[in-house]
Amino acid sequence: MKQLVVGLVCLLLSVSVQAAQVEVTEAWVKPTIPGTVNGAGYMVVRNHGDKAVTLRGIETAAARAAEVHQHVTGEDGMMRMRRVPELVIGPNESVTFEPGGYHVMFFGVKIPFKVGEEVAFQLQFADAEALTVNAEVRPLH
Repeated sequence: MKQLVVGLVCLLLSVSVQAAQVEVTEAWVKPTIPGTVNGAGYMVVRNHGDKAVTLRGIETAAARAAEVHQHVTGEDGMMRMRRVPELVIGPNESVTFEPGGYHVMFFGVKIPFKVGEEVAFQLQFADAEALTVNAEVRPLH
């Protein structure tokens, strides 16, 4: 029984350490365009750990739904957005979410995002604890 308890404690500690090794910086959200109900957010996600982590989703009370999206150029040369169901961040790597690349897409924004306010959302990982992010609403320029 003692070995089982020690094993469970070690497992919980390893999950906590892994979660502590994921860091978000430079988080911001652009203001909602008048007359629309969608928005976009940006950040840098760093994995300081020695194992890859997988971002599987985003939750927020600020919108009906939030997803990771990426801009891609199609064969016709047109830019399109596509949903990214899982984003693997390798050990000691970072992924930059920026206009024209990866970004958080907010669908059905409940209250328009206004410059100077904050938008909270939570990154959901397959192999680490969820991480809450508070992003400032900033103009694009």
